[in-house]
Amino acid sequence: MRWVPALAAAAALAAAAVLAAGTARAEGEAAEPGAGERATPATNRINLRVGAATSDRNGRPTICLDARVFRGFGIESCGTGQAVLHDDPGREMAHFRGTWTLLTRHTGRGTGKLRAGVGFAELQVGVDHPGFQFGSPDAADRGSISGPEAVVQGQWLVPLGRGVEAIASLTAGAAAFANADELVVPQRAVQPFVSFELGLGW
Repeated sequence: MRWVPALAAAAALAAAAVLAAGTARAEGEAAEPGAGERATPATNRINLRVGAATSDRNGRPTICLDARVFRGFGIESCGTGQAVLHDDPGREMAHFRGTWTLLTRHTGRGTGKLRAGVGFAELQVGVDHPGFQFGSPDAADRGSISGPEAVVQGQWLVPLGRGVEAIASLTAGAAAFANADELVVPQRAVQPFVSFELGLGW
């Protein structure tokens, strides 16, 4: 849980930034109705982010790839890249989910989004094998198991020009693994997690 204090602080700063931006814009509109130029709303079709998650213990950063498919619906995948970018031992959780934008707020400084997501996660504590094992751990090494997850996510997007946006994303959720106690390193059936990433999008 060494990332929790840092993530909590980041969440507080992000919330303060959203509030300050909204207040500043409201004051500007009240003083000069119709006079100010409104920032171009960030639409973001795809983004790549890097950060940290409380679910990972292998010393690697969390990497997220997020793509908008249609209107408010998108798909997102997050993880440390086990078996793709590295083979380091240690606990990690990979996430594969669909997302839906519940609320969007445009201000003079950027765009805030509140999203919900559902999908599945893979919890790994040992050797990673191809495919996903739902219900019980893989029979070979009992190193991984998969199960459903649900999340709520807040994002703050700031236009940088030429269609590029800077993005801060905070996610909180939980995954359920029915037989996680059968893993080579037994785990709890319900695994809550928090993650925070920064990145760029287009």
